[in-house]
Amino acid sequence: MGESFGRYKLGQDEEVMKYITSANIACGFHAGDPQVMHETVQLAKKYDVAVGAHVGLPDLRGFGRRRMDITPEELKTDTLYQLGALDAFLKAHSMKMQHVKPHGVLYRMVSEEEKYAEAFLEAVKLFNPELYIFIPKGTLIWDRGADLGFKMAAEVLVDLSYDDQGNWVLERKKKAWSPEEVAQRAVMVARDKQITTIGGKKIDIEADTICCHGDSPNAVEVVKKIKEEFERLGIPLCKISASK
Repeated sequence: MGESFGRYKLGQDEEVMKYITSANIACGFHAGDPQVMHETVQLAKKYDVAVGAHVGLPDLRGFGRRRMDITPEELKTDTLYQLGALDAFLKAHSMKMQHVKPHGVLYRMVSEEEKYAEAFLEAVKLFNPELYIFIPKGTLIWDRGADLGFKMAAEVLVDLSYDDQGNWVLERKKKAWSPEEVAQRAVMVARDKQITTIGGKKIDIEADTICCHGDSPNAVEVVKKIKEEFERLGIPLCKISASK
């Protein structure tokens, strides 16, 4: 959420907010700007949505999806900078940050490389070790964070494809998924702890939180359908902080 920049608009944040419990808000590095951050926090408060910092690489042109050979110290201080920026707007509206989640290729960098996982965790520890960290279960950073006592929340990205090894497949440009298909995937994750891969295989997967991307062309229809299906089947939804 909050991925617009200046006069460039991306996503339908207010409409999406009506159907979600937690929002990952861009912090100005891969997307967003101070005004957009402020407005998005206001929307989250209006719709009683918990807020997390969606921190990314300093790459507006590449939307944080291009790998950068940064140092661990740069990642630590860049993460702290973004956490502090979003926190300022939350404090202005008497809100607290619930979680933090790496964006784009940074999501993969901290999941696969020890030096980046350690730097990211150190930044969270310095800022607020009580924040939940949204990341897939079983990744390097998940295991390291859990060992160190961080609050880890397992995430599954239901509007992305997964390969047979359980890795999500990065989309350079978001496509429109069928709301019914994504809702079925979300139900399968929540109820059966499984997801279907691009190869047609069902693999085991665990989630505390389900992610949908606000920049997809039909994000509103997707999150609305998921909420409708969960309500129909009696699958409860809540802020992550309220469920732990």
